[in-house]
Amino acid sequence: MFIPLAGAFYLNAIASNFVLVYYLTSTLMRKGMVSVIGKAFIGLWKKEWALMKVYYFVVLIVGLVFAIGVSGSLQEARLFMITGVVLVLHMFILAALVIYSLNREADQLQLFLHNPQSAAILVGVKFLQSLLFMVVSMTIFGLITVLTAKQWVVLTFGELFLVVVIATMFIIGQALLLAVLLLFLWVIHQVLKTYLGGLSIVISIILFVAITGITSTIRSSAFYEQIVGWGYININIESVSSDLLSVFGVTVHGGMPGGIPVVLGEIVAWVLAITVLYILSIVLMDRKVEV
Repeated sequence: MFIPLAGAFYLNAIASNFVLVYYLTSTLMRKGMVSVIGKAFIGLWKKEWALMKVYYFVVLIVGLVFAIGVSGSLQEARLFMITGVVLVLHMFILAALVIYSLNREADQLQLFLHNPQSAAILVGVKFLQSLLFMVVSMTIFGLITVLTAKQWVVLTFGELFLVVVIATMFIIGQALLLAVLLLFLWVIHQVLKTYLGGLSIVISIILFVAITGITSTIRSSAFYEQIVGWGYININIESVSSDLLSVFGVTVHGGMPGGIPVVLGEIVAWVLAITVLYILSIVLMDRKVEV
């Protein structure tokens, strides 16, 4: 009985949040926000919502069914462990949604790129809406994780909530980095396919492998540690272990028992990498994409 009842409860929670997002989106479009944000932005937001809202709902339902199904079929699996896995999988959702949305536009790329608005606004709307959905989805699964983990984890409610929030921020950072990297490669693909056709896909894949390989090498070097290894903060939570953090995809280096390490220098490096890749993508899209 627990699994069907839990399923009904969580489906209702998802539906409620989905309706709330829809209501807020519709309300902002009708109210005085137009004068603040601009009619063009609102128009693009409405267009993106119409294009992607079904897929947002599908992603939520699939994640929920997966979590409840796996926890119900495996005796050793606890629901909070599976929802923790779903939280980690959100690392790929932002990139998947943005690239899927761009590919939907690729069928009419000339019309999309010749929009009076800049590429920064066109792509920015897609990022913002996908990021908003991702935050809503992670909030749902994060709350489920916190509520169902309490009886299995030796943490206070506040400590457990803090762990989930920090893990969520880590996942969002990784998701943004992956999304802007794939955006950059998508733009490169659009530029090259004008001259090389289908070969541009192969080149983009090679670039992806090369960039990730170089990045991994740099991050494991002593030089990188010296550059970004400043601002070391340990958030003290005595009962937190690396095993618990690994449920949420957070890897602790150097063994930090009784706390969560945060390195401000690495956060700055992430922000710079995300900003540079996004600006390069927008500049290329504005000036170099030929259709």
